[in-house]
Amino acid sequence: MRTITIVACLLAGVHVLAQQRDAAILGAVTDPDGHGVASASIQARNGETGRVYAGSTSASGTYTLGGLPAGTYALVVPAIGFTFDRFEVKTVVAPAQRLRVDVRLQWGSNLGTPGDDQSTFNIRKYGTQRGVAPRTRDGRPDFSGVWIGNNDPNPGEPAMLPWAEAVTKGRMANAARDHPSGFCLPRFAFPGGSLAFEFVQTPTRLVAIFETAPTYRKVYLDGRIHPKDLNPSWMGHSIGRWQGDTLVIDTVGFNDKSWIGLSPHTEMLHVTERYRRPDKGHLEVNVTIEDPGAYLTPWTQRSTWDFAPEEDVLEYICTENNKAAQHLGGR
Repeated sequence: MRTITIVACLLAGVHVLAQQRDAAILGAVTDPDGHGVASASIQARNGETGRVYAGSTSASGTYTLGGLPAGTYALVVPAIGFTFDRFEVKTVVAPAQRLRVDVRLQWGSNLGTPGDDQSTFNIRKYGTQRGVAPRTRDGRPDFSGVWIGNNDPNPGEPAMLPWAEAVTKGRMANAARDHPSGFCLPRFAFPGGSLAFEFVQTPTRLVAIFETAPTYRKVYLDGRIHPKDLNPSWMGHSIGRWQGDTLVIDTVGFNDKSWIGLSPHTEMLHVTERYRRPDKGHLEVNVTIEDPGAYLTPWTQRSTWDFAPEEDVLEYICTENNKAAQHLGGR
């Protein structure tokens, strides 16, 4: 009995010592005007182990990420809809240190215009839905309906060839003033980000409709293969197949004009998307990007979309009175 007691005391002492040596990062997340940002996701990624410690801000914008081993961390607040840009800073945490890091977010593409970012409202409104995912008559998961897209909360950094890295740095330096969307051209090579997407699913087609150019995308589910001589296009040529309950979409035949975030790509771009509906309210989306003309290795983006049954996708017209191009980079 005495031996057991001694061992228990030693283990308790080790646990207390470990707790004492654990560090924390804490602080406040505010907008450019100094107001606290509530319910913002925040995470610290350990540079040695790759482990991510995640949390969210309080109603007043404060946060604490505890239980951190000493080390180097990337502190990240993912982009919040179109309202706030992604924030990242690297910091070093000592053993048992309580390091304060206050985060001041920058306005996103809506420049802080009140009421101009429906995506954040919809994500909070629909993000807690649960229930059994519906199925089609042929037993497949049914993706039909309106979905609110999300950004990858912990996006990987692509290993780029020198020319692509130089282009990306140039776009960062000039605040992406040449982004295609500012000229009413498609903003992405594959659907993603904080937009509303409507899926119309049949046994032979999955059609995505969205409020940005080119406003739609077709995925063929009828067993066809890619044409041998594709005419390069903004959205490429997409075919899909089922792997159990996961829809795998394979897309090739892109032109080199669209952007992936701020990064360029070539006509060798090959995108593989995997869609899975684990429950009624959510869609898991994993996208693998491969382009030997721009990137050293393939890389992946992961996000979870929210089902929005009360929303609709409306008509989108960009060219009329478009003044975005002349103002890009001037914020």
